[in-house]
Amino acid sequence: MKRLALLLAATAIATPSMAADILVPEPPAPAPMAIEPIAQTTTWSGLNLGVQAGVAFGNSDNGANFNTSDPVFGTGVFNDDDNAGFIGGAHIGYDYQFQNNVVLGAVTDFNYIDAETNRSYTTPGGAEFNANSEINYLGTVRARLGYAMDNVLVYGSGGLAYAGVDNNISAPSIAGYDFDSNGDDADIGYTVGAGVDVMATQNLSFGVEYLYTNLGSNEQSVTGTGTGANAGQTIRYTSESNDDDLDFHTVWAKASYHFN
Repeated sequence: MKRLALLLAATAIATPSMAADILVPEPPAPAPMAIEPIAQTTTWSGLNLGVQAGVAFGNSDNGANFNTSDPVFGTGVFNDDDNAGFIGGAHIGYDYQFQNNVVLGAVTDFNYIDAETNRSYTTPGGAEFNANSEINYLGTVRARLGYAMDNVLVYGSGGLAYAGVDNNISAPSIAGYDFDSNGDDADIGYTVGAGVDVMATQNLSFGVEYLYTNLGSNEQSVTGTGTGANAGQTIRYTSESNDDDLDFHTVWAKASYHFN
């Protein structure tokens, strides 16, 4: 009986020691995961069309002058009144984005515009002359070059501008003179500017654009031919000067749908 007790005690003492000698292998380390670089998700390549709206405003250059040899009417400078007006329309364009994120494209737009320049001059004798230039529509055909930072595109633009311009001149009723007026429509010129577009969704972008437009020389004139006792005399008003180009600025917001 004592032998059995001693055997059981020895077994109990040896069992933990044997269990400690059993090696449990550690689980293998997880394989390293490859992290893919984040690719650019926005592309500016493709056809786009949309709408724009904003404001147009001009330059005051006091460029008109009244020329006459008659001291009653004198010689003076016309006062300019350039009013800001609404401009809005639609555009269509195509862009191509190169691998280095350079974007090259072309765009054409057509706009209704409500902008005008009014000039007036009151002679020393109290006669008032008035000239008005009103732009009815404006279109451009432009190239644009930009740089894309994923969904943001910053660009410059420039090209041809054309417009419909109404020139109106009114002369006072002056005894002894018959007045005849004429004006050249300044309707072809150039435009340059810059803008920024942001792609809000895969196909929809919003942007802001500034353009400077110059439609060239805009000469207007009124000629008064003397009658009766004033026969042989001429009074002439002309708006031609060294700085009378019909030019203005536009700032507009735009929205475009991209077919890419």
